[in-house]
Amino acid sequence: MTTLNDYLNAGYRLADMEYQRGYVSRRVDIGEQPVLVAGGRRAGELYILEPCYTSSRYCIRHYLVKK
Repeated sequence: MTTLNDYLNAGYRLADMEYQRGYVSRRVDIGEQPVLVAGGRRAGELYILEPCYTSSRYCIRHYLVKK
């Protein structure tokens, strides 16, 4: 499974972000988060899940784009 650090080294950057219901531990290393592929209206786009420090019911979905 590829991680955020792998994609950042390959020339991707973080772009859009939005809230998603769910929880991601605040202890997690963001660079080691697995990169996932979106479905639905943003099908095929790459994203990671990050912890949200203002809520325990939501996490942040951060999309990746090629530079």
